[in-house]
Amino acid sequence: MKKAFVVSFEQLPACMLGCYGHQWIETPNFDRLASLSVVFDQHFANDLSTHNSYPWWTGQTIPGAFEVQTNENVTTLFKHLKQQGIQSTLLLESDSEAGRNADTRSQEGYFEQFDQVETVTGQNGFKVSEVNTPIAQLMQAALERLPEWMARSEDQLIWIRSEGVPLLPLAPEFFSTLYLDEVLDQGDSDDDLAEEVDASSELDQFDAGLLTDVDEPSEVDLEEADWQELVTVVAELFTHPEEWSELEDHERQMARAVYAGYVTLLDQWLGRLLDRLLEYAETQSILLIVTAARGGKELLGPVRQVESWGLFEETTHIPLLIFDSEHKQQGTRRQFLSQSADIPVSVLSWLGIPLEKINGTGTNLLAVIQDQN
Repeated sequence: MKKAFVVSFEQLPACMLGCYGHQWIETPNFDRLASLSVVFDQHFANDLSTHNSYPWWTGQTIPGAFEVQTNENVTTLFKHLKQQGIQSTLLLESDSEAGRNADTRSQEGYFEQFDQVETVTGQNGFKVSEVNTPIAQLMQAALERLPEWMARSEDQLIWIRSEGVPLLPLAPEFFSTLYLDEVLDQGDSDDDLAEEVDASSELDQFDAGLLTDVDEPSEVDLEEADWQELVTVVAELFTHPEEWSELEDHERQMARAVYAGYVTLLDQWLGRLLDRLLEYAETQSILLIVTAARGGKELLGPVRQVESWGLFEETTHIPLLIFDSEHKQQGTRRQFLSQSADIPVSVLSWLGIPLEKINGTGTNLLAVIQDQN
């Protein structure tokens, strides 16, 4: 029986992954998956606002009327699955503190079209245990249910939906500080470093005097409470876009370092699911698609003027990795210009639904992989 898995992240920019060229963020599991998969280098989001075509669920690329959704659009993907007797399961995460955001709530009509839907909750925060984070809870739930899914005799679509990097990218302590200390260590001396931090209008709450007890110029020795305060203030920079153009270089570097820690957290838990799926792939037919709905915030990119706006690399360029146990295309790349609407068309085609019966405007990427398109 065929088992199609989609692991999607609501926010995850391709530019933060090693397999897409990043040089210092540790993403060994994304990189490992890339070595076993076909990587689409030119994959871009077309789901950047709440009121749009929701291409993952509809296969449509052109938005309908503002705030209007037709029944045809809502049921496109799921109608085909039900007609073919293919079971669909959705496993999604939620932050117990923040709850569901507006974009997630707007998609609930699509979630309900799955045969089975389950939500798991976790919590983000500096002092939260790693195993209690939303991504950890999501992947642990998936691992618990994996034997049951694989034992079923029917074809299945299993969609594992993560929020990815949240609006406030505050990961547990280990991940939040994983790269931040390296940024702080770049100062020539403790006095220079204290001066830099004190100069930041965004970090007024952080006492630069905390940096006085430094043993060596290249090392920063902060108390645990001080790290928590620093990381929290830096993470909050992502919630104030009106101030991004005014930030100093070192402030932007610290923000990227905290964000990078959350990306590594996502990578670690994706790797646990990947380990098990690869074991099953040795004897069963498995499709695994890993992708994202949108990239990150403009703060991850270069300094721009306030009036500048556009579809920037860090916001629109997203990862797409496709692993198919039935084909030997490991470690290859495609430069085909792909988009989110291609995902449902490709999944339905892999599950045996003829392309001419699929009511969607996306491209079958499996045909692209096989050089048939």
